[in-house]
Parts: sequence; C-alpha cells; structure tokens
Amino acid sequence: MKKQNQTQEEFERIERYLDGLMDREERAVFENSLKTDKELNLRVEEVSLLRLAVEEQTLRNKLDDFHAEMLLNRPAKTIRPYIKYAVAASVALLIGFAIWLLAGQKSTEEKLFAQYFKPAPGLVTPMSTASDYEFYRGMVDYKQGKYSEAINRWEPLVKEKPENDTLNFYLGLSWLAKGEAGKAIDFLSKAVTIQNSAFIDEAWYYLGMAQLKEGRPEEAVRSFGKSNLENSRVIAGEISGTK
Repeated sequence: MKKQNQTQEEFERIERYLDGLMDREERAVFENSLKTDKELNLRVEEVSLLRLAVEEQTLRNKLDDFHAEMLLNRPAKTIRPYIKYAVAASVALLIGFAIWLLAGQKSTEEKLFAQYFKPAPGLVTPMSTASDYEFYRGMVDYKQGKYSEAINRWEPLVKEKPENDTLNFYLGLSWLAKGEAGKAIDFLSKAVTIQNSAFIDEAWYYLGMAQLKEGRPEEAVRSFGKSNLENSRVIAGEISGTK
C-alpha cells in the first residue's frame, strides 16, 4: 500500500480527535469524513499506533533507568546475581502501582483529571524562527515534554506581553503538565479574559482541568460550562452526577 504523506496540521487535527478536544461541529465533520475516506481512517490508525508506541517506549526507558540505578548502587561483584531480582522487583512495582490506581485510592476529581488530562498539541514551528526564536524554541521543548525548559523561555516573554493569549495559554498548560495546578490557574485565568483569543474554548477547558486537580469541582463545572469542547460537557456531567 502506498504510504500517504501527512502534514503537521492534519497530524494535530487527528490528535485533537483522539484526545476529544474537538468541538461538536468539528467532530461531526471529521467523523463524517471517516465514514467515506479510507485514507483518513488509515492515518488515524497510524497516529493512534504511533502514540501507543511512544507510550510503550517511555515505559521501557523508565524501566531501563530503574534497572541502571539499581545496578549502579550495587558492588561490582554482586551485580550479576541481582539482575533477575531487579527485573522482578521493577515489574512488581509497576503492577502494584497499577493495582493501587485501580483500587479507588484517588478522589473523584483526581480520577477525572487522570482520565481526561492530556496536554494540547503544540503549534507548528516554522523552519526559520529568527524573529521569535525564544518562543518557537520553547514550543519545541513543549512538544517534547520538556515543560520546565518551555516555561523558562516563555515567562520572560509574557512579562513583556502580558496580554498575549498564546503565551498565557501554553504557560498554563506547561505548569499543569508539571502538576502545578495553582500556577496553571494563574495563567489560564488570564488567558480566558483576553478578547478574541484563538484558544478561548481550550483555555476554559484546561482551566476547568486545573481547578479539578486543585479539588475545586464547583469552579471547574463553571469553567467547563464556558467551553465548547466535547469533553467539557462530559466531565461537568460526571462531576455533577457525583454530587
């Protein structure tokens, strides 16, 4: 089968579909296309498999790091006998952690956040970025999951342009991806006040996610209610259904 070229724009569109970040109108148009476009179906499947492979490789890397750390902390003469025990221990640790997650140890808000939170796709970075190098270099860091690096590049920029919706939105996302929901709320609360923002629906959605992580479900429901994204209504309904 001939492999189809895929643009960055289409890749990010498919990611929005898989992450449930399309509004109802865009999702309906996309799903209608899926019914008739076999090539689009194939590309969706390819992106889904690619994401799965990335997640699997990330887990493998973490497991390798765990093994390496254990081996480095053992005397040289005792390394070989402990290899199989290191593998067994790491597998047991992962299984135990999964069981703990599934055992209902988290609050409703924490479970919903873990289920639905995924960082939004980053913006396309031009080949030549001389005029806005720091911004686009930060965007590369963001898309690679290097959120601290992105924050360090963007925070000086937002001090110069405090009304910039893009900077406030992605800074909020970066802090939220790092688990710092309070700091994320500061930037996302600013992002939703900026008129004619291109990120208004997404900003309200992620503000709701940050409030959810902070254990502020009533505020989260209000924020989700101002977003037109499909998952906003789903999450708000689940929160309301538990009260």
